[in-house]
Amino acid sequence: MTLVDDVKARSDIVQVVSQYADLDTRSRTPKAPCPFHSERTASFVVFPETGTWRCFGACSTGGDVISFVMRKENLQFSEALKQLADQAGIEYKQGEKRGDSDLLYKANEVAAAYFSALLTSPDGAEARAYLEGRGFDAEAAKRRGFGMSPSGIETLAGHLKTRGIGAGAAKAAGLVRQGQDGGWNDMFRGRLTIEIRDRRGNIAGFGARSMDGSDPKYLNSPRSSIFDKSGLLYGLNWAADGISTSKTVVVVEGYMDAITAHEAGFDNTVASMGTAITTDQVGLVRGLATEVILALDSDVAGQTATRNSLETVWGAIQNQRRTAANSGSTAISSLDIRVATFESGKDPDEVIRGDSTGEAWRESLKKAKPLLDYLLETAAGTYDLSTPDGKAKAAGELRPLINTVPNQYEQESYMTRLAELLDVSLEQLRVSAPRAAPRKQFNAVMDREPRNASTDAVASALNPESTNAPEDYLLAVVLQKPEYLEYAMGATEEQFRDPVNRVIFTMLNDSATLEVTALSGEGDVAEKIERLRNKMLPPTDQKEMVDAISDCVLRLHQRHIRSMKAEENRLLPTDGRALPEDPHQAASLAQRSVETNDRLQHLFARRS
Repeated sequence: MTLVDDVKARSDIVQVVSQYADLDTRSRTPKAPCPFHSERTASFVVFPETGTWRCFGACSTGGDVISFVMRKENLQFSEALKQLADQAGIEYKQGEKRGDSDLLYKANEVAAAYFSALLTSPDGAEARAYLEGRGFDAEAAKRRGFGMSPSGIETLAGHLKTRGIGAGAAKAAGLVRQGQDGGWNDMFRGRLTIEIRDRRGNIAGFGARSMDGSDPKYLNSPRSSIFDKSGLLYGLNWAADGISTSKTVVVVEGYMDAITAHEAGFDNTVASMGTAITTDQVGLVRGLATEVILALDSDVAGQTATRNSLETVWGAIQNQRRTAANSGSTAISSLDIRVATFESGKDPDEVIRGDSTGEAWRESLKKAKPLLDYLLETAAGTYDLSTPDGKAKAAGELRPLINTVPNQYEQESYMTRLAELLDVSLEQLRVSAPRAAPRKQFNAVMDREPRNASTDAVASALNPESTNAPEDYLLAVVLQKPEYLEYAMGATEEQFRDPVNRVIFTMLNDSATLEVTALSGEGDVAEKIERLRNKMLPPTDQKEMVDAISDCVLRLHQRHIRSMKAEENRLLPTDGRALPEDPHQAASLAQRSVETNDRLQHLFARRS
């Protein structure tokens, strides 16, 4: 995806226009008096499905979100593009060449045609049998972009060469990788391939399923300039119209779930591709839907992804509300989040294929529970509510969500249910979990002393149990929003306690190395990078984000100085014990003590 395409996809045109015009959003096509000329009638129309606008009055002009900002702010194309990129949290690279992305799309199109032809050949017999067993005939396989990758090591690489696709472009598209011998090897070998298209229908990458039981079961294209699975929703190119019509988007977990749903006529379905929903993915449908139904797998991994997705969607809603409030607009409505559950541990694919009428699937979606109802009902299975610590964790997660309910009486009802669930009085719940503004909540968490180390998993940036919350927060911010890197560089390598975090921080000055590590798919570093990239951040605007980063850097400084002070106290006695016999060592320790005290005093003065 090019920078222009990415900016358009992640810029909600209704939200952008609402900053300049009082849009009436009661219809599918929001209207307002034209912001470019004086008029009494609402001749200015926004089309969320296509991301465009048009004035049917005196202007008789139209365009996309970029042209709107250009005209309204009197900016050049590059200036408007940068402004929208900054608002969307997209790194703006001056002078990006569209031709580079076009070449990668071409490489993927050539590969897709090759995979498709191989699927219909004798070598594709096993893959065809598998698809037929899942209910997909030859026409469906072609319609949904199935194919078969060759089993040879350099088969596709050689084919791409004959079509004018060099090794550099093939590697950049994630179709080949360089072996230890220096040769170029196929990325996918002997796998059922699935085209992954962006909203505009371009093939951004591929999913590939193992046919021989080898691991991993599913393999995706590596991250590239046109493929980032955290910023794509599989099937959105098919589902956009259905979502816009129904105002509802159904999110499933895997490719097959989404394809089965569309083949059965449920055309408002997309897939998160096996991960928790990201903020970027929510942004892709925010202008199309008013309701999100999470219909993820019923196994433990699916339930975990559901809870993580709820956190992300909730965060996106808060960002939406914040933006609307800052612009003085009341036109932007919040997303309604619901969760569909299935009996007997079935996944969406099984539910749909098990009932040719589709009634079971429709009924499951109809019975989808509101976000808070689902979380309250599943809290007992998520936390140990027999312990004070488990009750505190449940209250810490659910109370902030309940506070966002706009209806006061509904909010009170949820609070009562939570108190009953935790077996505490309503008064105790209020006292133990007082309301706090997001900024105060952030500071309160960061002020906590670390409790126990966790090196095998990424701690939540806002989790009171996290030992390295400031570290995780800084790294998550920089990995997701590289434009804030300079603010995080006030920290130093030695201030990171977690060895994996320390390595990542050191690598941040070398983005090429970081990318190679992230794409390798091996090691604790790559795993943590991926998890931090998908970690939900507290909703903040630019100023609050800079303030939060600066605060984190200060906390890391303070923690490091405290550690130095503790070591100093161990070496420099304050209880009457003798100083070291070596006068030089004693003087050095004394001078170090003075310097440490000065640094601590300076840091706390900055905090205050």
